[in-house]
Parts: sequence; structure tokens; C-alpha cells
Amino acid sequence: MMTPIYKFLINWYQASDKDLPAWLERACRSDKALSKEKAFGDVLTRELQRRPSHSGSFSGDSMAARVLRQIAEEDYAAEQENSRSPLWGAWIRNAGMAVAALAVVLAGYQYLNTDDEMDGEAGVVAVVEDNSASDGILEIAEDWKNPLDQEIEYIVSDAKGALGFLANSFVPSSYLQEEDKA
Repeated sequence: MMTPIYKFLINWYQASDKDLPAWLERACRSDKALSKEKAFGDVLTRELQRRPSHSGSFSGDSMAARVLRQIAEEDYAAEQENSRSPLWGAWIRNAGMAVAALAVVLAGYQYLNTDDEMDGEAGVVAVVEDNSASDGILEIAEDWKNPLDQEIEYIVSDAKGALGFLANSFVPSSYLQEEDKA
């Protein structure tokens, strides 16, 4: 029952290039299947860390072989360069991701925070008691405008501006001057 879990953990530690914990090492020494799994992972890791050989499938002087050798060399050099990154680089990357996550949370909080908006709109509608009415009536503040009326004003203003632009651009200037005189 525990063997598949141990195999998974062995592969996990070997894939992350970390040493196996002592308890997992002891389990590998006591179980042959785990020992074989660890040995296979060790061999695979050594082969992957070794510099690519030129005598493999990339032999020959053909164009394809030369291109494949070049790609293999560049991949190996890039991987070696990445493996030499400083330890603190991971800390900086993680700190940067934490700061970015915090910024997203704060932006979301500011965007979704509606308490401030409700305080500013409190003066728009007021409930006034009326002795003749049983429920009360709504009194609308004087500075309030209907949003639909404002939108219609904006549309009319934009249309007038567009017509003025078209008239200045496409109507002959002699015709416009005659209208100004009249």
C-alpha cells in the first residue's frame, strides 16, 4: 500500500534535485522495489546532467545533423545557465508574486468597496413625513438630475459637434460665409 506513495515521493524529490529525507532513504534500503526506483532515478539524473555527446544521433556532416547539434548545445548551455541562478533569485521572484497578488487584492477591494459611494449619495433622496399621507413621500434634492436626461444632453451635444465638424470640413467656405452674413 505504501510502496506507490514512496515511489511517488522518490520521483518527486529526484525531479526537484533534492536529497531524499532520511526516512525515505531507510525505506529504499529495506525494499528492493524502492531501491530499483531510486537507482533508476539516479541514473536518469546523471544522464540528463551530462553534456550531450556528438557521437549520438547527431553524427554526420549533413545540415540536419549540424542544426540538431547546435540546438542541443544551446539547450544544454541555457539549462546550465539557469541552474546557476542565485538562491535569493527564487525569494525575489516569490516576493514579487506576493506583492502583485496584494496589489490585485487591494485594487479589487477598492473597486468593490461600495460603502464610500453610499455616503456621497445620501443627500439625493430624503424621506419627509407628511401628515396627510400615511406612508410618507420622497422629496428629490434640487441638484439631482435624471441620468437619462443627462445622457440625451450628451448625445445632442456630440451630434452638434459632429455636424459642426462636417460643415467646416466638407461644406464650401463661401456657403458658410453667406450664412454668417444673413
